[in-house]
Amino acid sequence: MIQFVDQVILVTGAARGLGRAYTLALAERGAHVVALDSGCDTDGEGRDPAFLEDVIELAHDMGAEVIGHCVDVRDPEALQQVVQDTLKRFGRIDGLVCNAGVLICQEELGTDLGLYRRHMDGNYFTTLASIQAVWPVMQAQGYGRIMVTSGFSALYGDDRMAGYAASNAANLALVRSLHVKANEAGIRINALCPACYSRLSKRWVLPEQADEMTPDTVVPAMLWLMSRRAPNGEVITAGGGHYALAGVQEGVGLRLEPAERRPETLASLWPNLKSSPKTQSYDSFAQRLARTMRSVIEGR
Repeated sequence: MIQFVDQVILVTGAARGLGRAYTLALAERGAHVVALDSGCDTDGEGRDPAFLEDVIELAHDMGAEVIGHCVDVRDPEALQQVVQDTLKRFGRIDGLVCNAGVLICQEELGTDLGLYRRHMDGNYFTTLASIQAVWPVMQAQGYGRIMVTSGFSALYGDDRMAGYAASNAANLALVRSLHVKANEAGIRINALCPACYSRLSKRWVLPEQADEMTPDTVVPAMLWLMSRRAPNGEVITAGGGHYALAGVQEGVGLRLEPAERRPETLASLWPNLKSSPKTQSYDSFAQRLARTMRSVIEGR
């Protein structure tokens, strides 16, 4: 059975929805959970510590321990202070669940760039700052587990919220960029794309589906990704009892001789390219680039 006895795990966006479910599940399995949440609205505005206090009380009723910090994770200095306080109390940090995020509104392409920047600040830069705060600690102790929240919109796009989708896609790229160095340091970092009924998703998930798409249906994936048996550099989708591995696959493709390298040739071959089996996947940019270089050298 996967347990987290005496492990110290930070959870951002810990007071409601998925974060609340994550916090209580980790605490129930023995973790010392450090819960970070400002109690803001879905657009990142406002502050209310009451939600965090409720989670701490629920954990206490379970006989578990949750230490709360009502902080804005968009503030790197506040994050660093939480890390220092945690180290002073426990001496280590074993895991980080990056769950904090914002969904401001549905935007059109012509929307002011400030809205897109707010999505990047609230979803990508908060994740990056959280990882930066714990990475040296995990690296020094030779162990760590990091779970980054992304979303289906990052994988497939969404014409109703391009800024939100792009900020979550940045989180996927961050995981894929860090996983090699993470592995060398004894750290495993993965991304989770959840689908459940919550404050952020209630505009898309129908009320009659809510009972089958609770945050609890996502929790098993989070627990696995935070465990000692976690994979590394993967993207997992979870929701409604369905779990899958997601990622980028590339078609086998075609190599054209110099005389054939014309836009007209590509246009005529487009059906072949589109139907090419998507069986190629790569662990890193370097591995993908090596394939192109090898193709040039071998002439195929």
